[in-house]
Amino acid sequence: MLRLRTQYDLKPLVIHTNYLVNLASTNPLFLKKSVEAFRGEVERALAVCADYLVLHPGSFRGSDREAGLLQTAAAIAASTQSLDLARGGLTILIENTAGAEFSLGGSFEQVAEVIDRLRGVVPIAACIDTCHTHVAGYDIVTEEGIYQTLQLLDATVGLNNVKVIHCNDAKAARGSKLDRHQHIGKGTIGLEPFRILLNDLRLVHAAFIAETPIDQPGDDRKNVDTLKKLVS
Repeated sequence: MLRLRTQYDLKPLVIHTNYLVNLASTNPLFLKKSVEAFRGEVERALAVCADYLVLHPGSFRGSDREAGLLQTAAAIAASTQSLDLARGGLTILIENTAGAEFSLGGSFEQVAEVIDRLRGVVPIAACIDTCHTHVAGYDIVTEEGIYQTLQLLDATVGLNNVKVIHCNDAKAARGSKLDRHQHIGKGTIGLEPFRILLNDLRLVHAAFIAETPIDQPGDDRKNVDTLKKLVS
């Protein structure tokens, strides 16, 4: 796999966990299956020599947010028991979410809490999604707002802990909690915030990944090209 990664210049190699995995589930059977499924995701990530495995922290329906965050952290620890992620070069990334009613990760503080609980247990960091950030209510549209949001992100998660940024415009309004991705520059975020993010030296270490819709063949490449043109 390392030979293939070198051949196709795959660096970093980022994998997203199956969306059915819910490590905050209050259903014992579903939680057991989620732990097993997530362990399988980790094992496959190690097998293909991935750098990062992205995980949504889950839904706490039937419980409360604090208990959900605690359970997610405990379930990650249980899922990775006896697996040497550090030796395999794999880091788990907690992704912020759109902040729907029972979902965890709608705030930077929640992402930071899961990360803090797992320090020293597994290699752990963050993935920040621009659409999720916007619809969760953070201002990343105005120039002043985006700098304030980055300051808050740094104070909670730490910009150095943001290893991947999912670059997505949004179809829905700020604060709507609706996770609807849009093509770069075609949604309610617009082009300028992406220009600021891509050129912020504090994020030079992060991988920027387009996670935009494919309505027509080639849309993915168009979005990547749009992002590349914003880099100065």
